[in-house]
Amino acid sequence: MINQLRADLYVLRHSGPAVLCLLACTVAAVLYTWLQHVLAQGSLGPEAASGVQGLSDILLVSLLGPLLFGVVVSQPFETKSVHNALLASGRGAFVASKTVIAAGLVTALSLPYGLAVLVGRATEAEFAPAIPTAFSLLLAEGGALDAGEVRSILAITLTSGLLTAAKLSVCLPLAIWLKRPLVVMAAGFVWSFLADLLAGELSEIQGLDALVRLTPFALEHLPTVDSSGGELLGTLAVSAVFIAVMGLVSWLIFRRADVK
Repeated sequence: MINQLRADLYVLRHSGPAVLCLLACTVAAVLYTWLQHVLAQGSLGPEAASGVQGLSDILLVSLLGPLLFGVVVSQPFETKSVHNALLASGRGAFVASKTVIAAGLVTALSLPYGLAVLVGRATEAEFAPAIPTAFSLLLAEGGALDAGEVRSILAITLTSGLLTAAKLSVCLPLAIWLKRPLVVMAAGFVWSFLADLLAGELSEIQGLDALVRLTPFALEHLPTVDSSGGELLGTLAVSAVFIAVMGLVSWLIFRRADVK
């Protein structure tokens, strides 16, 4: 698996889509932060404020995350490089490496938003949350930015990123099955919204609420400004286990699949 990871990291360094996705999130995070500052000053009307939401981490990561899963997992099937990978490392190592790389990349998409919060808080400027996400609320909270606050913001950023990656990790078996990055992107984007609605409905049913809490789709796993260290660790654990389960499902699908 180590050799497969090294090979995937080498390909990743020369991968245009991965770099472009990270760059897009960085630009969006900068614009999102600046527009929330403008919103706090009252320079944006309600109709313009709704457009700010399009730059939020919720929408952008939900769109680019499935694309990254599709590119990392499905692209080798399109380029036929999957054959060399399987000869060198086998199907188990191939799936494990793709799971780690894809989940890590999707988690990294949230980092620009966390860094934007740190920079915004350091300026001591005023910000108004466009939508009540963890990053927007952290930015609008204001106050002195001491070492404890920095650790808290970084912890929430990591937790939020891994939680989103876990929610989108359903794209792993989809990518193995469909083998088309753009199709995976479309399916994952739709899933990211439907899954939360479905989880909300199931959590209202007695007996199923406990099952929902074992998944990253439970509302109680969403990081907030007031989340404790124990709650963040619990969310990280649930997210990591769910990603591992999706990796196992991908391996079971790939194990029986014909590679052409």
